[in-house]
Amino acid sequence: MSSRSALRTLSAWRGLATAAGTAGGSILELPPRRTLLYVPGDSERKICKAASLEVDVVCLDLEDAVAASRKVDARDTTVKALADIRFGASERAVRINSVQSGLAEEDLQAVLAGPSLPDALVVPKIDTVEHVRWLFDRVKGIAGERLAAGDAPPPALISMCESGLGLLNLRQIFEAALEKSSLLRLQACIFGADDFCASLGLKRQPGTDDTLFARRWVALHARAFGLQPIDQVFIDYKNTHCLALEALEGRSIGFAGKQVIHPSQIGSVQEVFSPDPHDVEEARELVAAFERHQEEGTGAFTFRDKMIDQPTYLQARNLLRFAERLGLPGGQAGELPPSSGQRGGPT
Repeated sequence: MSSRSALRTLSAWRGLATAAGTAGGSILELPPRRTLLYVPGDSERKICKAASLEVDVVCLDLEDAVAASRKVDARDTTVKALADIRFGASERAVRINSVQSGLAEEDLQAVLAGPSLPDALVVPKIDTVEHVRWLFDRVKGIAGERLAAGDAPPPALISMCESGLGLLNLRQIFEAALEKSSLLRLQACIFGADDFCASLGLKRQPGTDDTLFARRWVALHARAFGLQPIDQVFIDYKNTHCLALEALEGRSIGFAGKQVIHPSQIGSVQEVFSPDPHDVEEARELVAAFERHQEEGTGAFTFRDKMIDQPTYLQARNLLRFAERLGLPGGQAGELPPSSGQRGGPT
């Protein structure tokens, strides 16, 4: 293979590694959401505390964490916090009440008409395409002109799948939301295990795989659409060992992150969903070795006693790009220098 042909081939394969998603675009271009921490929207003290933590997403909650008698206070406190509190590198999200609750429109009116838009809007219990249409119609009516003017980027949309019906309709829900990305940019989907079980008349059983099928379904659909799937809450927040095990299971299923409900959960969850430094270094060496072999005209080759071909190369580049997004050492998937640590050679 000529040098020019080899470079064209490598460029094409790098493009494949970039196009990790389909309809939703590349999941690797989205902000990391390894941990999404819920904070009661009516507690300025807890919001200030959360804003000082190194967590990917701080979600100011107007729904489950707020008593019915405190909904108005929560809206006021949340809008003020978005405008006045510095959240550092954390993404500022707001979870509104569900469309079915009758409170969502007032939540949207307060949050989207406030002086500072949130970075992301979390919408619970999206069960049907009709819920999606209702949401986008209200967003357009409240903030359509503001978003069209370009004064601020449209908030990301993080949907929540929390019922059997929502699970069955997930593909159609994603398709409907992605058609209207000028208003809200669908980027992630949360699986809400407790509401899911309640919707089916079940009781969630800790330590079992009672939600495993649903979790796999959400992760599969989200990944297929280039979205970030975010895993269920672990409610026994003091049990850090079992929390880490469930987080590891979620990562193996394909989740990009996990909901957390207490600051003590952040460290272990964020570590699980971060690339291991040894894996990053191995990926870097593998990518360099693969590209060198391609330039030399070799296809599959042996690296650390493993047979390496194009899919393995693409996986390694994805890992490097994610590490780069997190600012980790060695996380660079652009032009990589030849590796001195390559083991094995052409077969």
